[in-house]
Amino acid sequence: MSLIPTLSDRSKVTAVSLPVVTDSGIGGEIVVSVRAPREVSFGAGTTKAHGIDLRRRLVVLDLVAICAVWIPTAILNAGGDRQAACCIAAGVVTVLAMRAAGLYQSRVCAVRSAEVARALTSAMAGAATYAGLEWIAGNTAIASRLLLGLPVALTIIALRSCFARWLKARRSAGHFLRTVVLVGTNDDAVALWTTLTSEPELGYRIGAVAGDTRDDAPWNELPTSTDSQDLEALAARAGANGVIIVASVLGDNGQRTVDQALRAGLHVQVWPGLSGLASRRIRMTPVSGVPLLYIEPQRTSSWRAVAKRAMDVSLAACLGIAAAPLLLVAALLIKLEDRGPVTYRGQRVGRSGVLIDVLKLRTMVPDAAQMTDKVAALNERTGGPLFKASRDPRITRVGRILRATSIDELPQLWNVLNGTMSLVGPRPALPAEVEQFDAEFRRRHEMRPGMTGLWQIEARDNPSFSAYRRLDLVYLDTWSIGLDIAILGSTAHVVLASAVRNIRGLRAGREQ
Repeated sequence: MSLIPTLSDRSKVTAVSLPVVTDSGIGGEIVVSVRAPREVSFGAGTTKAHGIDLRRRLVVLDLVAICAVWIPTAILNAGGDRQAACCIAAGVVTVLAMRAAGLYQSRVCAVRSAEVARALTSAMAGAATYAGLEWIAGNTAIASRLLLGLPVALTIIALRSCFARWLKARRSAGHFLRTVVLVGTNDDAVALWTTLTSEPELGYRIGAVAGDTRDDAPWNELPTSTDSQDLEALAARAGANGVIIVASVLGDNGQRTVDQALRAGLHVQVWPGLSGLASRRIRMTPVSGVPLLYIEPQRTSSWRAVAKRAMDVSLAACLGIAAAPLLLVAALLIKLEDRGPVTYRGQRVGRSGVLIDVLKLRTMVPDAAQMTDKVAALNERTGGPLFKASRDPRITRVGRILRATSIDELPQLWNVLNGTMSLVGPRPALPAEVEQFDAEFRRRHEMRPGMTGLWQIEARDNPSFSAYRRLDLVYLDTWSIGLDIAILGSTAHVVLASAVRNIRGLRAGREQ
């Protein structure tokens, strides 16, 4: 059976990845989107008003980015009205090129690499327009004019990254979510339900479920129907404008289910149940008009491991030298507060399950380990063995600042240099936590633990163990040097934003 039944010529099938919009466009599950003839605009799938609002915000940010470069260019280059006209034309062409490139459609914004590439192409189209008009006016310095496309693209990408981070935070709080009907009730459906409900930042809210009944279903409080063909009525009841179909339940009624949803004007997505596959390994290979998914084999090269280690050593050395004055100040403050030790050396599980000593600046009282049982009830993590308490009484005053700014993690650069850790990888877990990991999750120990990772930039503030587990395995299965670079770049933004937010929280707490 094909993954998706034969569709009409006007329908379109694409392979995209969950989440719908991310700040990095990395990781996620493969989802086949069956789109009706009309394109889905950015933000569609929330309510229509929300979709329009998100799209307008994004357009405004893009215009700000474009004007931030072209207005100063017009002012600084003496040329009067002619220069102003050239810059205006460049800006207009950039906007039109971005629209033509689909940069206001969620399927493009879902993949960070595609968004970056198309933004760069659009910015260069605007710069080419500017250079062409200047050349017509007699200015032959075309190369320098073309280079103006780079700052335009960088500004667009930076503002869109901020927008994606803001949108993720809003979705985590329950806003701008797309309500969908989940078609399927088997174990694959339960796995997808767990992912979408525990990670609202992905942008989905399951409003109803269609399929066979099961006693242990986690969605029993939602509207349900045993007739998967009654999608239109079920969607109307739930206020949904789309469906996600679990491929393993399509069966002989697959064609009818998809056709009915499309006729009802619902956006249709099909989840093949393929976890841990990078989008780049998925190819559409139509056979006699029927779309099939071709999965390219995983290719590993020894040079990647060498390149990763070289990147770790060089960057860790540079960061360690740059952070040395900051570490000295932090060490002095820790010592002055309670005369206790400056660093904390804790055992964690490293590569191949070997125990390693991980260094941190001490942020808790010296006898914190003996107080573990007293604070167990404060745990904010859900569904797993991890522990986190934002108001842990064991944390010192200096420690709260160090944690809020992630400065306490800097000594782990030594772990990176001595080879027990990497800059990017799954976070090192406690031996007691690892004892509760299932066999599949213990695959994370195939790689060195990292100072930062996919979970830290995608779901740092998500208390769900499900998100932690899923993203660690996604990183393991989709790792590449490019992915590491993307995570490192995103980490700087995430840490800075988190530090600002946490410092504000500490100030608010003192005022109360």
